[in-house]
Amino acid sequence: MALALSGCSRPSAEEMFKKGEEAQKAEQYNDAIVSFQDLIKTYPDSARTPEAYYAIGSIYQNHTKSYPLAIQAFRQLAEKYPNHATASSALFLVGFIYNNELKNIDSARLAYEEFIKRYPNDQLVVSAQFELNNLGKEPAEILKSQTLMTEEPPKSVLKAKKKK
Repeated sequence: MALALSGCSRPSAEEMFKKGEEAQKAEQYNDAIVSFQDLIKTYPDSARTPEAYYAIGSIYQNHTKSYPLAIQAFRQLAEKYPNHATASSALFLVGFIYNNELKNIDSARLAYEEFIKRYPNDQLVVSAQFELNNLGKEPAEILKSQTLMTEEPPKSVLKAKKKK
């Protein structure tokens, strides 16, 4: 009887997600993470579960700066729910965190390459390719190379001018 009553009082996945969102908005990040983790454990097949993984990863990345935990949450989302709308962004963010926050170029390269392989038509492929092409470079070096590219005419234009 007690089990039947306790089963009725369990909040829904939607309620748990909203509780996590409210805690996040109130900047109570640990409470938000706990709510999202409870949702994941209780409702692994809910439509809100991949969103809970993404929310956890975002909190760890942007608010607590717990980058390894952010990577873990984003990877779990991409592995368990590869077709979810946020899975490709999560996998891209793994590479981004490795490159820009942890300065781990080898892991960033692997993550970006995995992202491009798994989601070749995603809108972030251009960004992933840009990141791959500039791994290990300082922002000033990237900016300088971008400026040179926009200032220099293509070689085909230079050849055409020489022929005249």
